[in-house]
Amino acid sequence: MNVSAGSERREQAVARPAEQEATIRAAGTWINHLARTLKTCRLYDANNPTVVRFRDELAQALTRLLEEHGSITYKFSSDDVFFEDASLYPARSRDDNLALAFYRDGIHALTFSSGVEAPEVEAFLDAILQVTGQNTGDNDLVTLLWETHLPHIEVDYVPAEGEVGAGGPVEGQDGQDPAPWPSFVATEEDGEAAPAGAAGPAAGRSDDWSTGNSTVEVEAGFEELESLAPGETQRFLREYQAEHQVDLVTATIAVASAFVHAESGPADRVELSRFLPRVLRQAVMQGAWAEARETLALLRECEGEWSVETFTQELFQPVSIASAVERLDLQDPAAIAEFVEFAKELGDPAVDWLNLTLAESQQRKTRRLLAEAIAHLCRDNPERLAPWLSDPRWYVVRNVVHILGWIGGNQIVGLLQVALRHPEPRVRQEVVAALGQADPAVARPLLLHMLEGADTRMFCSVLHHLSIERDEKTANLMLTFLVDPEFEQRPLEERRAVYSTLAATGGDAVVPALEVELHRGNWLSRFQEAHRQSVARCLARVGTPLARAVLERGARSKRAPVRKACEDALGGFEDHA
Repeated sequence: MNVSAGSERREQAVARPAEQEATIRAAGTWINHLARTLKTCRLYDANNPTVVRFRDELAQALTRLLEEHGSITYKFSSDDVFFEDASLYPARSRDDNLALAFYRDGIHALTFSSGVEAPEVEAFLDAILQVTGQNTGDNDLVTLLWETHLPHIEVDYVPAEGEVGAGGPVEGQDGQDPAPWPSFVATEEDGEAAPAGAAGPAAGRSDDWSTGNSTVEVEAGFEELESLAPGETQRFLREYQAEHQVDLVTATIAVASAFVHAESGPADRVELSRFLPRVLRQAVMQGAWAEARETLALLRECEGEWSVETFTQELFQPVSIASAVERLDLQDPAAIAEFVEFAKELGDPAVDWLNLTLAESQQRKTRRLLAEAIAHLCRDNPERLAPWLSDPRWYVVRNVVHILGWIGGNQIVGLLQVALRHPEPRVRQEVVAALGQADPAVARPLLLHMLEGADTRMFCSVLHHLSIERDEKTANLMLTFLVDPEFEQRPLEERRAVYSTLAATGGDAVVPALEVELHRGNWLSRFQEAHRQSVARCLARVGTPLARAVLERGARSKRAPVRKACEDALGGFEDHA
């Protein structure tokens, strides 16, 4: 039987080459894409953006499949789609049986060849939708595909055979009918009409067929049906339950969309607008962001008394934020992207809603995607984030500063002044990183101001950003740190940062002071010798002729430590040159 044969083919485990396995996976991916596209086309109107996108992507996916793997032939049974005997789309329920529409109309195989174009895929889709819709018409799928003239889609079908008793005699039967259709003649005994095809008293009705002695095959068929009955019964029950487990929100949106686009009147739309907010709240509660977005679009089409402002006030409530975050933290990036798109549909309140959810999220991947969305929304108007810089929660302020760093530019410098003296070190550290995305000349005053009272980490981070380009004011400040009697007491990391920043920002103006430092110091001080070596390297990195002259004079000094430091620095100077 067909059911048994299909099951056996699906259960076969045949070792295949890797290249063949890749082709089978690609073919299966496209056939699943076809099934999803058909479902979407049945659910929404033909002009719906989702339908248009699915149809375009299906054509593009088929083109890529054929370019990578060549011609693809799909075969159909009554309940499955195959490619090279590999099951691709077994029927899950009566309504989710992609293969049946092809098999029922006699199509056993379809071959897609390279060069197929989008209009051919569109015509192919329309033909399937026509024969599987409510108004199927008189044409079958073979006829529809033949009439559309698809040069790159070859159909392998079973040709229709003449029906028994229809028309004239069947070829090969010597002019005799294949079945004893009755005709009435008068009998000799009683003059009553009797079938002409009857052979004596043993003749019965024309539809009585004698099985003879060949009943073994019939009994075996009944035994097979009895053995399959329990499993098929369970399958039927599962399919029945699956059909009745369609999400209520999805079904409601589909009905509402059909109603709105069915030439409904203004009064009807107003009435519908009083009901749809309940659907919208339910979609948000379930984390069904695509459905929520669709419902929002329907509400705007209805033009009732409902307002986005009132709805957003509900979204801003702590219990609503907690519910949304709970859903988001469990969802994948695609669902989070749908959430962001839904938030954008709310307009200006989207920034506040995204910040509220960002503040409560416990998942790093969710927070990153939300922060990127906020940066995109506020790129042209970063002042929209100013109120959040005063939030009492330090991590909220840090998130906003981080977003401002992504936005970048001189426009963020004024906003960062608010967080410049935040008591939390992690916020201040983020401010330093964000200022690195602005013009150094504009960010420099704020960075210099942050050096006051900074800890070692902050001190080194600020100096790293200040050393981007030469600046006399920065160099003079570094020189002040260098000649300070307490400089020796600073941590090693801070001293290294001062040397590096002075060398990167200084010019001829600091060379005389560095020459004094080069010759100053206690002969027996170990720190002074290390200090002298660092000052000599600073002069080498300054690299001006005046700095080189100082090193050359030092190389001729009678003091061995000075001479050694200058010679080493000049060697680096030559390497650098």
